[in-house]
Amino acid sequence: MNTTGTITSFNPTSQPYSSSGGYIGGSYFGVQTPNKSYSLTNPDAQTLRFELRPGEPGPYDSAGSVDRAQIVDGGSGPGGAQTIPVGTPIAVDYQFMVQPNGPNNTFINTASWFVTGELHNDDTSRGSGVPTSPPVAVELVGDRLRIVARYTQPGGDPRNGSPDLRMVTLWTDPNPIVPGKFYDINIQTNVSNSGGGYLDVSIDGRQVVDYSGPLGYGAGTYWTEGLYRNAGPTQTVIADYRNLTVVTGSMANGWQGVGGTTPTQPTTPTTPITPPNVAPSVTQVSASPGTGIADNGDTITMTLGFSEAVTVTGTPTLALNNGDTAAYVGGSGTSSLTFRTTVAPTDRDTSAVAITGVNLPSGASIKDLSGLAANLSGAVKTFTGLQIDATPTSPTTPTTPTTPTSPTTPTTPTTPTSPTTPTTPTSSVTRPVLTIADNTLAVRGRGGTVDLGTRVTTTDTNDRVTVNVTGLSRYDTITTSDGQSFRGSNITLTAAQVNSGLELHSYYRRGGHPDATLTLTANAKDPVTGAVTSAAPQTIAVTDARSATTTTTSPQTPTVTTPPVTSTTAPTTQQPVVTTAASAGSLASRGYAMLQGHVEPATSTLATTRSQATVTDPQLASGTTTASLANQSFALLNQYLAGNTGRVDSGQIVSAVSRMAGYGQEAILTRPH
Repeated sequence: MNTTGTITSFNPTSQPYSSSGGYIGGSYFGVQTPNKSYSLTNPDAQTLRFELRPGEPGPYDSAGSVDRAQIVDGGSGPGGAQTIPVGTPIAVDYQFMVQPNGPNNTFINTASWFVTGELHNDDTSRGSGVPTSPPVAVELVGDRLRIVARYTQPGGDPRNGSPDLRMVTLWTDPNPIVPGKFYDINIQTNVSNSGGGYLDVSIDGRQVVDYSGPLGYGAGTYWTEGLYRNAGPTQTVIADYRNLTVVTGSMANGWQGVGGTTPTQPTTPTTPITPPNVAPSVTQVSASPGTGIADNGDTITMTLGFSEAVTVTGTPTLALNNGDTAAYVGGSGTSSLTFRTTVAPTDRDTSAVAITGVNLPSGASIKDLSGLAANLSGAVKTFTGLQIDATPTSPTTPTTPTTPTSPTTPTTPTTPTSPTTPTTPTSSVTRPVLTIADNTLAVRGRGGTVDLGTRVTTTDTNDRVTVNVTGLSRYDTITTSDGQSFRGSNITLTAAQVNSGLELHSYYRRGGHPDATLTLTANAKDPVTGAVTSAAPQTIAVTDARSATTTTTSPQTPTVTTPPVTSTTAPTTQQPVVTTAASAGSLASRGYAMLQGHVEPATSTLATTRSQATVTDPQLASGTTTASLANQSFALLNQYLAGNTGRVDSGQIVSAVSRMAGYGQEAILTRPH
């Protein structure tokens, strides 16, 4: 099978091994993508572009298992992949480039495994149809390229997790990949595990792998290129592949790709190199987030990449320089283990987070599939751009403003020199998004609460996001889910505090329904450049209702029953009504009850500092009680009028007072004071 780098037809529809796909030279390729318009495109006659977004598996992948956008070399036409027999020399040459997906034109990859090109095993030829990992793979681990080989001895079980499977990391680039640069990758191999196996790899004309030994699982292989990773990473990855050539058989010996040198027969190694039975080692260490400031409650995920698949027993931990540890959370059976820690108030503030070692408690181990304990010395690493701020934010207490001093007489300014044009730092800050569930809220006083329904999000995990709240009433507080309480007219909260859930507590004790308008502004600051951006302010109108524990007696119009007339002859003129001490006590009791219903308990010294005897109809008071109640009623009236000027209910209180004259001189409210 021979191909050239020119794409002679192109169809991006994802239907592997069918009439879809296209031809690169004379070789057909099938498509395995999520069938999005951007998944596979054809910028020019030499280039295929793959775009992989989170949560996008291939056509035959289960949801949430992997993300995939690949093509499969299908040989001379539809109907199946072109399988290259065991023991056949193979040469693959292509150029590969990733585009930047991080700040400042960087490339970010947090996948635990990420394949960009592979010689895939022909799984169906073994009869069992079990899936296997590729015998030869070009991978990304973090932001580095690496070359991996896998094999079993003849008759061994090649399934992932099998004790027969061996994985060897043959090369990891010591330098980060450069986004926007094409890397020329040349692979020459013979996939055989029963003798004659070898793998030579050159990057940009420099040989990085010279391996001789068992390779593969005793089955044929075929070429697959594109983007294929575990599900879960949040990065979108775009990569270009151009000038793909695949040559097999005698022509593959010494093949340098399109425009390369004249093929020559390879020199047979004098002594085949058998890979040593060496212990796995840590080859890559990464953290997410890798930069910025981690505050109280923030989670940091750390990943250790190994030279081969390892198994974990027990619960290993990573020792950190802030006094905390990161606990193992998963990855056993793969070449990537994940650890996680959450910043707590007991942690030390750290300007650069570092892994100082790996702890293996009693019964815990990290070993390869043959039982060799892993070399963990490579796990020690410092993340210079990642800080920890574990100190919790204390609620701000408003201070009493000081008396301003008189300004001094300004001196005559000197003529300034022309300033040089400042260099504007590149800003990578992203405007946060503030959402408010309800812009109008009501809360009852004396301990009533209401959820503010506020959340803040950002697409830039490096930014430090806060929310500023102004306009909070002096009788209200804002409380976070962990019990921290904030009061004052100007409060700043972290994104973690806001998203944990905020409650407004009201301690309003007076009458009426006072309003307050909260103004919330989300701000983001880039910790590297210092750039700041803010979202548009939003408001929440809060109404504080009367305390639910205050019982208010609705004002009633007293019903006066005229005493029976003893004379049988109706009088010709209206006669004054003379009130007895008993009826006067009834009227005083009514007046007192009416006034007490109108005087606010929180402002009435009489109502709160002295025990009151409330007498309601038809209960009567004695002459002594009458005088006491009348005096209390008058005091209540004075207090009400003094504190509620302009809000007298003339239809009830004033009317009640005016009627007292008709009930006799015993009513103290009718006497001049």
